[in-house]
Formats: sequence, structure tokens, C-alpha cells
Amino acid sequence: MSKIKRIINYYLLHQYQDDVCKDFADWFTAEQDAEQKDGLLRGEWESIVPQVSKHHIRRSYEEVESRIHRSEGKIRRVALANLFMRVAAVAIVALAVVSIVKIAVDASSTRAEWCEVYTSRGESRTVELSDGSTLRLAPGSRLIYPSKFTDDVRRVYLSGEAYANIAKDEMHRFIVSAEQVDVVVHGTQFNIRSYDSNSEVEVMLLEGSVDMETKNMRQNRTVRMSPGDFVKVDKRSGRLTYENIPKDMFDDDPRARNLTFINSRLGDIAVQLERMFDVRIIIDQPTLAEERYYSAFVNDESLDRILSTLEQSGKMCYYWRNGEIHLYIK
Repeated sequence: MSKIKRIINYYLLHQYQDDVCKDFADWFTAEQDAEQKDGLLRGEWESIVPQVSKHHIRRSYEEVESRIHRSEGKIRRVALANLFMRVAAVAIVALAVVSIVKIAVDASSTRAEWCEVYTSRGESRTVELSDGSTLRLAPGSRLIYPSKFTDDVRRVYLSGEAYANIAKDEMHRFIVSAEQVDVVVHGTQFNIRSYDSNSEVEVMLLEGSVDMETKNMRQNRTVRMSPGDFVKVDKRSGRLTYENIPKDMFDDDPRARNLTFINSRLGDIAVQLERMFDVRIIIDQPTLAEERYYSAFVNDESLDRILSTLEQSGKMCYYWRNGEIHLYIK
């Protein structure tokens, strides 16, 4: 799969606020690789099966078309209009494309080339940005970022987990945008865990100050964090929980393979261990996946050592079978 296709797929699978849509629209409407972008995006639309009436699609299209014709500036109207005809059938994607059309009309002339880094299972990687900031990606993570920051806001997009050391720049805010939260940085060090497959988003602040802003929820909130604060957002309920934990529960050594679980569901822990050790873990009883654990592993512990520790502190037992790990209730 090409880099361009991965960026488009990643964008369409999530809902974003207007500023995120603008960044995507700026990239999409840029002249570079224009035909390839149009073709790939059109292919995504063609795979959608309409589930609303043709009359509803036509009315929605005409509203957007009228905005396009009233606009000034050059955009690829035909491609976007054709795409909208398909996208109107699916609610989440429709919201994304309406935003693209709206923002593309007013897109600025400033363009940035976007880069993507992905880590596979068992792999970690450190990315240095143009402003000197670094993000260390945990296994199974994806980071999308501009090759050079050109706007008033420095923004990157994360799916997965990263330890961030952000260069201070009072004139240009830095924002890490994940699925359910934006972390607005004021020059700091923090860890964010926001995997699509996890039930919760976690932010741990080690130094400095950040604002964690929830999004795409019934009631969004902003939390100002101080060093040692650990904030968790439950993606199912939208509930926020706060704790202040010692810094030594999190090892920021880039050579270390650390894992910190603060009141984490066993289902999320199992998925995290799968990413870290490239194994398959099966939870035999569904209720066990909801059990919560507190544990910190910062000494490069083996998988069996981690599982044994969890076994001693909860209801879980484990065994190996045919190269897979099974978790079951004691």
C-alpha cells in the first residue's frame, strides 16, 4: 500500500475537527501527486454502498456544488463533487468530505510535505522533527508529520503510543492529535497511548505542562496537567480519571522496553503485550478482559515475568499452547 493511500485511509477512518480537516485538505489539494490522490480517494468512494435515497444525495450534492461555484481559488471541483456523491451515503465519511470541500475552497497557499512513520510489532523507533522535537514510537504505532513546520501551530497525528520530548517555542504551539484527544504542549516531556484497538486513551506528563483536550465525545473537556499527572479517557463512556504517580513508574530511557499499566483493563494489556512481544494472546473468558491492573515494568522484563507478576496480583492465570498464550480465570 502506498504512503498516499495509507494517509487517505487513516484520515477517512476517523472524525476530525476543522483545523485537522484543513491540514488534510491542504495536503490533498496540493499539486504534487494530484492525479494519484484523486484516483485513490475516488476508489475509496466507489467501494461505499449507498444506504440513503438518491434524492437525499442529490440535495446534499447541490448544496456543496453551490458553495464550490461561489468560491474563489482553484480546486479540483469535478473530482471532489463526484466523490461527494458517493460519500453522502455514509455518515462518518460524509462529515469528513464535507469538511474537505469546505476547507479546500479556502485552502491557504502554504503547503507542507507530509511524512509517515510506522512501527511494526516488536519494533520501536525515534523520529526527530524539523523543530528539534523527538517522538519515540512504541510498537504498532503510526505518526504522520510535516517535513517542515510552516504554520502557526506545529501539529502531528498519532495512532498508537509515543514518548514525546517537545522543543519549546512560545510563538508556535505544538499539538499531538490522536483519535479521542488533542495534547496541546507547552514545551515538555510526556507519554501518550492512543491505539485504535484500546478502550482507553492515556496521557502521562513527566515534565512541563500540557492541556489534554477531549474531542468527538458527547461532552468535551480540557484538562491542564502538571508533572506526575496521569489522565485516562474511557472511549466507551467518555469518563475521565486522574491520578498523580511517581515519575519512576515510567522509564524514559530510549533504550528501555518499558510498560506501565495504571488501572488498565486486562484486554488492553493483552493487546499491548501482543504488540511488544509479537505474540498472540487469547482471553478465554470475556469477563476477564474487564479486570483492571496496576503494574510497572521498567527493567526490560521478559514476557513470562510480566505475565507471572500479573498472575500474582489478580484473578488471571496463563498457559502456553501451540505458540499462543491463553489467559483464564483462576
